[in-house]
Amino acid sequence: MQENTETETGDRRERMIRRLVEAAGVVIDRDGYAAASTPEILRQAGVSRGALYHHFQRKEQLGDAILDRQREFFEEIAEQTASGPAPRFWLQALIDISHHYTASILQDPVLRAAVRLSIEPGPYQTAQSYAAPLGAVTAVLEAARAADELQDHVTPQEASRTLVGCYSGVQLLALALAERQALHQQVSAMWSLTMPGLARGHVLTQLHLGPPAP
Repeated sequence: MQENTETETGDRRERMIRRLVEAAGVVIDRDGYAAASTPEILRQAGVSRGALYHHFQRKEQLGDAILDRQREFFEEIAEQTASGPAPRFWLQALIDISHHYTASILQDPVLRAAVRLSIEPGPYQTAQSYAAPLGAVTAVLEAARAADELQDHVTPQEASRTLVGCYSGVQLLALALAERQALHQQVSAMWSLTMPGLARGHVLTQLHLGPPAP
């Protein structure tokens, strides 16, 4: 009975943490980090101030938890690249990952908030905020290099910085223009401009730049 009670208590704790992080994600995605107030996060979560401070003493800890959601997403990609089966083309896998992430941020306000934290001036506009996506993209590009899919001049680490920067710019522009629903189209346009500079000709002609078929 004690073990079951401890499990239930742990489950309630995890649910409360998830509830608070998701509420903070909604508010930060909408208002930005600087303008995201504790009272508004509490209102969005529907919990008391005591419940919040029991788990998060500072707003920065909520921001850290939001970025952890993004880090987990990209670390899983890097792990799958290292240990999973090789796709037909690693560059196609990279395109598909970008659209999968796009679909995820359209559905998940926490991931959208992570993007906003990373691109807006403030405490999270740091190299550390970009470490996970840079690592994941570099891992895929290194696999593409090993499979002879990349042009000779392409360096995976440098190319990953360009691609993550381009994707972040697409996100920033979509936020400024309130055109998030067109993100898949904008990401496809990004690939149409950048992929010819990455892929060998015989690979490029076989790549699908749009979202994967449902």
